[in-house]
Amino acid sequence: MDCKIFRALLATFLLLSMTLVACDKDTEEETDTQSMSGEVEFSIPTYVLKGETVTLTASGIINPKQVTYKWYIDGLYSDTLTAPVVTVRFPDSIGVFTVLGVCDADGYYLTSTSKTVSTIDASQEGSLTGLYHGGQSIVDERDGMEYEYVTLGGLDWFAQNLGYLGGNAIAYEGSPSALGLFGAFYTWEEAVSGNICPAGWRVPDNADWESLGAALKGEAVPFVDNWDGLGVKASANAFLLEEKMWPYSPDNLHSNDSGWNAIPLGVTTREGKEWSGVGEYGYWWSTSARNATLGYYRYIYYDRSAFPMASGSKTEMRASVRCVRTHPQS
Repeated sequence: MDCKIFRALLATFLLLSMTLVACDKDTEEETDTQSMSGEVEFSIPTYVLKGETVTLTASGIINPKQVTYKWYIDGLYSDTLTAPVVTVRFPDSIGVFTVLGVCDADGYYLTSTSKTVSTIDASQEGSLTGLYHGGQSIVDERDGMEYEYVTLGGLDWFAQNLGYLGGNAIAYEGSPSALGLFGAFYTWEEAVSGNICPAGWRVPDNADWESLGAALKGEAVPFVDNWDGLGVKASANAFLLEEKMWPYSPDNLHSNDSGWNAIPLGVTTREGKEWSGVGEYGYWWSTSARNATLGYYRYIYYDRSAFPMASGSKTEMRASVRCVRTHPQS
């Protein structure tokens, strides 16, 4: 069923349901209908793999005590699912689905919360396209995840973000199934002390970043510099579910000459509860510290050609990580 048609029908259903609740035939007047206390709450990843099974748990209503939770999922289930906890299987195809959690109780207005979830293909050139694939890769023995890498100067660099979920790492927008596409997010302290890279690899310090800058520019560049023009060479004109990830800007056409494959996933704070810069910025840690509370990172902004440096909270900001190692033949 077309999503617009489904939502129109669903809106009609909810309006009719609220009218019926408010009109008890014999004993209640319309003014007796009350509003519930609380909101319908449930968690669902922003991205799930096609064919993945997900358990949904609804809660959040404080009053009344006796309520019925219902679920409506456009394009997936034609019938209402009625239970506080349900298990749903997404189809073996790519798509976007709206999940509506509804709470119903006699004598109360309905209340609901809706969220969208996208099914993805995590294979190479599946849902995330436009990246450089050079044929060099390693497998992390800890979790079996495979990482492509590129050799730039005397260093091997991950060509994708690290996705190891050790410690307190946060999956991108609560989507652990998409770690292979987007990687995980770490505080500076976790990046420095968590042994998060595979054996033989490390999180880059300022000297490693300077090596990358020199490889991109063809001459030495200091870490504390804007690296004008290098953001173009390090970022990919990538597409997610056939949508451009970077907004268009004539100042950064994302040539990705280096094969470094930067994409704009932003940063997160408050343990993944707040995201900022998604679709506009990419951020990657350095293990070098600016002072006792701030750690260095580099970032790319869609509307600038540069690859500047800055610093952020060692404990609150969570950014992406690229692992690096000295090239075996260097």
